[in-house]
Amino acid sequence: MIRPEDLDPILMNAKRLSIVTLLYLLGPRRMVELVRALGISWGDLSTHIKKLEEAGYVRKKRVFTITGDKVYIELTKKGVLAYLELMRKMKKLVSDIEGKRKTMTS
Repeated sequence: MIRPEDLDPILMNAKRLSIVTLLYLLGPRRMVELVRALGISWGDLSTHIKKLEEAGYVRKKRVFTITGDKVYIELTKKGVLAYLELMRKMKKLVSDIEGKRKTMTS
């Protein structure tokens, strides 16, 4: 049985989970793309990216172009594994809840 305390506290924040989900599905994104896609402020994004970096889940990648440098955020291998593990646990948790609900109604 999965308990709430078994879930990754870094990724259980809704904004951080949204950031990581977007990066997992779409690959590295510029910070401006994350702000627009998630509808969050620059300050919010910056704060959550810092927490994810400290956990080793994402890294910033600076790319220099003719029009100026661009900062991309990408998931690390550790971030991908943490995300997949959380999704596995969440799926198990939902399955456990559905199983209990069926048992209660039978």
